[in-house]
Amino acid sequence: KSAQFPLHVWLPDAMEGPTPVSAMIHAATMVSAGVYMIIRMSPLITADFDGHTLTATMTIIAIIGSFTALFAASIAVAQDDIKRVLAYSTISQLGYMVAAVGIGAPIAAAFHLVAHAFFKALLFLGSGSVIHGMEHGVLHTNNHEIDPQNMFNMGGLYKKMPITFLTFVVGGLALSGFPVLTAGFWSKDEILAEAFIGNHLAVFITLAIAALLTAFYTARQITLTFLGKERTDEAEHAHETRWTMTVPLIVLALFSMGFGWFGVQRGFPILGGVLPEWFQEFVSGSFINHPALPEFRYEPLATSLVVALGGLLLGWLFYRNVKAGQEDPLKRPLGVVYTVLKNKYYVDELYNYIFIRPAIWVSAVFTSQIMDQGIIDGTLHFFAHIGAVIGSFLRNRIDSPIINGFGDFVGEGTKKFGTRLRVIQTGRIQQYMVAALVIILGVLVYFISTAALP
Repeated sequence: KSAQFPLHVWLPDAMEGPTPVSAMIHAATMVSAGVYMIIRMSPLITADFDGHTLTATMTIIAIIGSFTALFAASIAVAQDDIKRVLAYSTISQLGYMVAAVGIGAPIAAAFHLVAHAFFKALLFLGSGSVIHGMEHGVLHTNNHEIDPQNMFNMGGLYKKMPITFLTFVVGGLALSGFPVLTAGFWSKDEILAEAFIGNHLAVFITLAIAALLTAFYTARQITLTFLGKERTDEAEHAHETRWTMTVPLIVLALFSMGFGWFGVQRGFPILGGVLPEWFQEFVSGSFINHPALPEFRYEPLATSLVVALGGLLLGWLFYRNVKAGQEDPLKRPLGVVYTVLKNKYYVDELYNYIFIRPAIWVSAVFTSQIMDQGIIDGTLHFFAHIGAVIGSFLRNRIDSPIINGFGDFVGEGTKKFGTRLRVIQTGRIQQYMVAALVIILGVLVYFISTAALP
């Protein structure tokens, strides 16, 4: 449900549906329900946690979450489909939340869960607005062979779609954890702070690298989609979507910036003494023995600033001058690694060989030929043969000689009796009168003879 490695492959396919569904159900609610369940179960998960050394269960959860965050972020770096980038980004951010639960920070996980719902829904709806604008260009040029979701077919859309551009940038900055101004900064920084203060350095480093990649592919996405010059005629004829699509983007952009102010970490310079940790205190009331909120430390803050700003800068530098028809600038320096990332580490292909093909073989060969044709059909044919033998016996030994024989005997006897009686039915009255006279005489003789007896 949380799309964590190795059970993550369903989520990008689920994102293939209508973009509003991807935004409101997949990014904001449905896939997050798995993380929410884990957060609610955290008292059980941390039941024997002493506050320092992670238990075996917590260690497994932390490893799965942090690895998934890095794993999915690296895949998003090499995807060309604007929605598929966001799909793997969702998997990565869910990994952050799961890792937070694993290190005993369910409140930080819940904070990032809600913050992520705002900016990821914004990004998905923004991508839908971009696709809608590109499809208008496709209809204008009548070139239906071009993919309106491929970012390398876009470029320069900031001029065509200014509202979509600005709101998408807000969502992208929130996803990247842009300092202070976005909700993603506060929620992601709190997870990094929990990992650092708890001395879970492996989790901290892994999530920091994942955050760097997140900022990189976000800048890559924004640059390829909106900045530079149009790389196709379809992009030149794209236009801004109507207000029914842009107003929700503006609303979500406001929440993507403002929600973070409800969870400013206590001790944060200037702001920490002014704004209370309202969200953390609200959520902590849901736990009987809630974990203590982390103290402010400059190390995770500095790390968050470096990876967010550094990743955004690197992404922009790599993709700012991409021309029409040019291959991905990462392809040459990464070489075979880029191919592996673009093909999602071949996990789908591996599952195809391990699970899908055997399942097809079972259904086509074992189930169809062995089970269906061999066992089931064989059993049915056996009973059919037995039925035919029993039917033949009943027909030849019971039905024909006894039942049919008795019926034929009655019928034939009646027919023969009627044939013999038929000779007296001549239709001549004289013969009937003679026969009646003979019978009457016979009856008189009988009565006279019996009356004369003593």
